[in-house]
Amino acid sequence: MGIFSKMFGKDAAESKAPAPQLGMTFVTALSMHVRGELEPALSAYTGMAEKDTNDFLALFFAAAIKAETGKLEEAVQGLRALSGQISETGQSISRVVAVELCDLLRDDSVTVKIPAVTDLVVSLGDLLKKEGLTRESAVCFEIATGLAPDNAHVLHKLGDTLHDLRAYDYAEAVLQEALKHAPYHFGALYTYAVLLQDLGRNDEAITYYEKAVKLVPTHVGCQNNFGAALLRANRIDEALEHCSTALELDPNAPLVKINLGYINLLKQDYTAARNNFRDALALNDKLAPAYYGLASAEQALGGDVKRIQELYEKAVETNPSIAEAHYALANILASHNDQQALSHYATALQLNSSLPNLRRDFGYACLQLGRREEALEQLKLAVMLNPDDPVARDLLAQAQGASGEA
Repeated sequence: MGIFSKMFGKDAAESKAPAPQLGMTFVTALSMHVRGELEPALSAYTGMAEKDTNDFLALFFAAAIKAETGKLEEAVQGLRALSGQISETGQSISRVVAVELCDLLRDDSVTVKIPAVTDLVVSLGDLLKKEGLTRESAVCFEIATGLAPDNAHVLHKLGDTLHDLRAYDYAEAVLQEALKHAPYHFGALYTYAVLLQDLGRNDEAITYYEKAVKLVPTHVGCQNNFGAALLRANRIDEALEHCSTALELDPNAPLVKINLGYINLLKQDYTAARNNFRDALALNDKLAPAYYGLASAEQALGGDVKRIQELYEKAVETNPSIAEAHYALANILASHNDQQALSHYATALQLNSSLPNLRRDFGYACLQLGRREEALEQLKLAVMLNPDDPVARDLLAQAQGASGEA
């Protein structure tokens, strides 16, 4: 069964099928559900669940109908309760539902077709994902994949949702499976490229972006993210080409304007970069990279230091996980002998210890603020990591002299 065994641990054929009478009763209700006869189907599912509280299929599809008819909160509560109930058996809701469905539909392939049931489950997953219920939608797509393990469209939905959940290893396995069955599936190519980019595997990401953008050249996100990947690879002119195409496709896309801003920063066209970042913030004032980029452009243009500090502070406030923003803010604070600089250096170091010159600047700030032991610690590491940095060596000598260390 391929990916099916990766998801659920063992083949469906290894499980025990439900009692024949229960199976036939359920299949009858399921056939009504497939035909759109929701009210009688829900009544049938409810009756089955009342007779047998372990009728997992009836409980699952009752929740599906409730979601479909607008009773989303009730449906989600039912799914979560069902998941908890099944987990007490040591199994997962997706495995149990998929296995039992496979058994039933294999035994009765005339009354209800597997593709029709797969569509029901996928529709539920789509609805849940649209409402921001990502984990619950992943369960539905996992069940659908168990029913149709060779369906690249369903595999893509699962892989895309797993990527959203940052289950990267699992997402990669699922997306690779999708591409094995459909090498030119745009969604799978694009999602896999984004996943690879998130994992820092930039060269691999570029390969998949190249394939995806040829298939759908009008996809704004693909053009823009391809440009971002090329930017990371320092292929500036190519990055500009794809981000410019993205902007032509959607002139009001703030993320495109941000990428163009960083491209112009690297091209040292600081005025154009400033305009790009300003435009992005005019469209969406919650974008930390735009604040950081605008501060960088203003700094390069010799702008007002107070304004630049405010922009870096806004970047940190909007997204505290940007190491570069903490580092840049720390440097400005350190230039004013502000003790707050040290906490921002420390945060930057925690987020990304490989930033060039970070330890050196941290050590220098400690030295200026009278923190000799911390200065020595950081400067020794700076010299160890980059023995050819004369500034770091000189600062270390100063720190050692100030502390009396030989």
